[in-house]
Amino acid sequence: MSKRFMVTNLLGEKALHPSSRVTRYFQNLSMLSRNAKLYLVATVLTGLGSGIWGVIFNLYLRQVNFQSDFIGIMSTASIIATGSIALLAGLLCERIGPKRTILIGLMANLVNVAQIWVLQPTTLLIASSASGLIGTLSWVASAPFMAENSRPEERTYLFSFAWALMIIMGVAGSYVGGVMPTLFNTMLGLPTGVKGSATGYRVALSISIALSFTAVLPILLIREGKNLQKQKMADLLNLRNIKSPRTIIKFMIPTAIIGFGAGFIVPLFNVFFRDNTKFQATDEQIGIMSSLSSITLGIGTLVAPALSRRLTKARSVALCEYLSMPFIMLTTLSPNLTWAATAFIARNALMNMAGPIGTTLQMELVTPAERATTNGLMVMADNIPRGITVSVSGAMMTKSDFFTPFLFTTVTYFMASSLYFMFFRNAEVKKAKASCSSGS
Repeated sequence: MSKRFMVTNLLGEKALHPSSRVTRYFQNLSMLSRNAKLYLVATVLTGLGSGIWGVIFNLYLRQVNFQSDFIGIMSTASIIATGSIALLAGLLCERIGPKRTILIGLMANLVNVAQIWVLQPTTLLIASSASGLIGTLSWVASAPFMAENSRPEERTYLFSFAWALMIIMGVAGSYVGGVMPTLFNTMLGLPTGVKGSATGYRVALSISIALSFTAVLPILLIREGKNLQKQKMADLLNLRNIKSPRTIIKFMIPTAIIGFGAGFIVPLFNVFFRDNTKFQATDEQIGIMSSLSSITLGIGTLVAPALSRRLTKARSVALCEYLSMPFIMLTTLSPNLTWAATAFIARNALMNMAGPIGTTLQMELVTPAERATTNGLMVMADNIPRGITVSVSGAMMTKSDFFTPFLFTTVTYFMASSLYFMFFRNAEVKKAKASCSSGS
């Protein structure tokens, strides 16, 4: 290879010509294990189902006359439940293995049925909490599962491709979800529009649950290794499997701050675009925005492994987060829907494209015996602060304050990204040197 096609990254590795990177990317994907490929099939189904649910569920609640403040409280209930159970979910995963944990987590789709048909506030809050509690299991188990079913050289690609696949299917789900309510109401001869029938929403949400639940089938076909070591529950409850406490705490601090800031805006983006008198977006427009946002994020996620090889994982995460911050404020300050949607799409892509890279780094900097516990702690650190602030933001938006939540988010993101960069900017170099020393 000629010198002009070769540069050296921070770890001393040779970076390939772009065409060679693409070839290696797909070579790594083709060599994935059978278990990893089955997991990707399940990802397709859950991505499509969650895409439909995510874009229209809050709009459905508004359609049946629940206000933004109650929607915020519902989100709080689900998110707090997720954060509260996350550590126990990680410990359970260490005990019974990722496959069984994921299967139990998929049962949350059955609980979601109650959120569609039982429109009583107390029942909605209980169902939302139960769904968050159960669904957290599969969320927490996903990263340890991918780490265990991939080799180090392909791990970053698997994490990124799984995330991108979830996003791509979310694109289809978001677009179809935005169209479904009007389509079904029209087919049934029912009223459409803001004051239309809620029946179209119920049918669309039921379809989303069915799609997500079908993911049980490929997960059942996964074969866990015979060398799966089940840890004693007493040791797990005492956290004796934790061997890297300082590293885990360093990951938890910026994660908690990000969660605190994200709670102000992320769960209520669809409500923000619909209720803000400056935009008054329709369901179809919100669906299109979500789809375009997901497409952009999907492309960014596929590019992220190459970026991480050039800059290291930690620096890639921090850079993407810093670049997203101006677009947070531009979303709320934009004079019209076109500008706001463009800023929303850019923010979402930049803030999240390096997410799989960050998760990969977490799994690599801790021992295999503490991966699920670590992931559970990260989910807890993210969701508990997020659950607190989403209800605050819901109350603000009910009073038509669409500026303050975005300001709080921007400030907290800057703090978190700065701490993350300070903690981990040299982590991979140190790990590489330590590996070389131990191997010599």
